[in-house]
Amino acid sequence: MSSVLPSNVWLFLHRWFGVLMAVFLFLAAVTGSVLTARATLDRWINSDLMVYSGAVEDRIDAIEAVSLFEAQNPDIQVVEFPLNPHQNENIPLKVVPKPGQDALDFDEVFIDPVSGTLVGTRSTQAGLSGRQFIPLLLGFHENLLLGNSGRIFLGFIALGWLLTSLIGLYLTFPKRGPFFRKWKSAWTYSPKRRFARQMLDIHQASGLWLFAFVVIVAFTSVALNFFFEFWAPFAETIAPTGDSYFDQAVLFPEGVQPDLSFQDALGRTREQIEAAGVSWQPATMLYYPDWNLYGATLTDNGVLNYKALGPIYYHFDGSSGAYIQQVNPYDDSTGLALMRSVYPLHSGEVGGPVTVFIVFLTGLATAEMCVTGIWVWLKKRGPRIAAKKKRLAADNQSDA
Repeated sequence: MSSVLPSNVWLFLHRWFGVLMAVFLFLAAVTGSVLTARATLDRWINSDLMVYSGAVEDRIDAIEAVSLFEAQNPDIQVVEFPLNPHQNENIPLKVVPKPGQDALDFDEVFIDPVSGTLVGTRSTQAGLSGRQFIPLLLGFHENLLLGNSGRIFLGFIALGWLLTSLIGLYLTFPKRGPFFRKWKSAWTYSPKRRFARQMLDIHQASGLWLFAFVVIVAFTSVALNFFFEFWAPFAETIAPTGDSYFDQAVLFPEGVQPDLSFQDALGRTREQIEAAGVSWQPATMLYYPDWNLYGATLTDNGVLNYKALGPIYYHFDGSSGAYIQQVNPYDDSTGLALMRSVYPLHSGEVGGPVTVFIVFLTGLATAEMCVTGIWVWLKKRGPRIAAKKKRLAADNQSDA
């Protein structure tokens, strides 16, 4: 075994885990960092769709604007929109064709917040146009644009990232002497050292200072990529979430027309909020055509966000308005809380802008560690190969 593995097996594993996954981890880390600012970036690229330049006082309630749009476009079914869009933005709507209508070549529209008239449309499928740049970036980050096989592949990359991060921490521990006094040097960087040592210092120090965040993002990457294969069953084992309305077969596979309107559903939502004594406010309205259900998300500020465990959901029957269920990770089982925790932690939205910025830095640091790790490996590879050849030659001479 000693001729195959070096004496420090952990160094061997850290080195080769890093080498084998460096390129893919670098790409995932960079795209992840960029995606922390995806809303701002999308708004900048597609300002003609998103930006409202009229007078703020002329705006009407979003739900009234949506009603006007629906009246003007009877063949289109709105399935999601925000109730409290930014005052300087048009209103984005997710849409599908109504039952029996031809397929649409778009799934998102933007409407004027004064008249409800159409400003523009786009497909949220990945593409090379500016309209589809953010979906392209998101798809690449999630599965390399390879669908399910890409997701599984990146899941194993994330698992390797988690393991090599833990091994990397262990490798910074001093082998002997006063532990903390010697370990302190691994946390530092000095520009006065030779360049090769600076690369190693940057690699080590960035990993140590951001270790907790790297492990969180790496672990949640594993959980998200293997959500249905691993994380959801694990959470259910810890604490079952109970039956959901969506556990049954789809009720209306061809879609159906609701008898109620979004306005009716919002009224039912507010009644339910008052009855439950909930302090959160409606943020977005939803409609599920294949279930004939209306839904509403509730957040602390009336704007969709994923602080803590994300929004609460209410669902109502689209014909009778009957209250069907809530999805509330704050007072349901621990299993649901575990399921709902991974995205807010992974995106950084769990604590608002500060934690989003930390995730942005963690992505950049991970990309840097890929670069510096490969640089250190290449720098030491030549001497290692030369030493190995010298040792083999000496062994051959002794055998002769």
